[in-house]
Amino acid sequence: MIPTTRATITAAAAALVGVAGYLGTRYLAVAVLALITLTALGWPALLRASRKRHATVILTVGGALALAAIALGRTAPHLRHVVAAVALMVIAALVSEVFFASARGRTVTSVAAVAAGAIVVTSGAAWLAAARTHGSEDLVVAGAVALAASSVAAVSTPNPHLNTIIALVAGTGFGLGTGYLFPDLVWYAGGFVGFLCAVIVTLLQELYRREPRPRDWMPGIASALSPVLAAGALVYIAGRLLIG
Repeated sequence: MIPTTRATITAAAAALVGVAGYLGTRYLAVAVLALITLTALGWPALLRASRKRHATVILTVGGALALAAIALGRTAPHLRHVVAAVALMVIAALVSEVFFASARGRTVTSVAAVAAGAIVVTSGAAWLAAARTHGSEDLVVAGAVALAASSVAAVSTPNPHLNTIIALVAGTGFGLGTGYLFPDLVWYAGGFVGFLCAVIVTLLQELYRREPRPRDWMPGIASALSPVLAAGALVYIAGRLLIG
């Protein structure tokens, strides 16, 4: 998958999160669950796990549990039970290796792939936690807009270093603009969230640039969706720090 295609998928996923977040938490939960499922389908192949189907099931179920823990929680902080979902996914990966052993020499790689995927999918669930945090609802839209803008800017020229600068400026700028647009959101909160989203996009873009391009669609889609999911935790943390 070429970088421009990956950037387009990232921008489309970010737009989906933004629209769903604007419509309400129920729509956002459905959108995030769809992104988690798509990521889980391609993540094991992206990280070269040996037992791909087992890893996909673990990540999908674990991501759904993380979303359920956030959706059913009645009081903040809404991420307090998510750690249990992460622990269950890691334990499930270890148990899976006992009963369905990976190829010789691939056990550590397979477990590490699931553990990394667990962090990504639970970070995606944090989008819902941000939307449920009082005063942080608009940050979801601001973060999604900044993600879409920075993902496109990250592949705007053939020079990767110049792209990084453009993406950081674009993400911060769109975050600031969204902060001014929403009356309940202070401008510096929008700018900070935009900057964080641009950082995660540029970091993962640089990592993927150094790796061989995925030949299949699903690993490529997983690589494109991972910045959107990972940004969920950053948006939530920014909301807790700046808004409460």
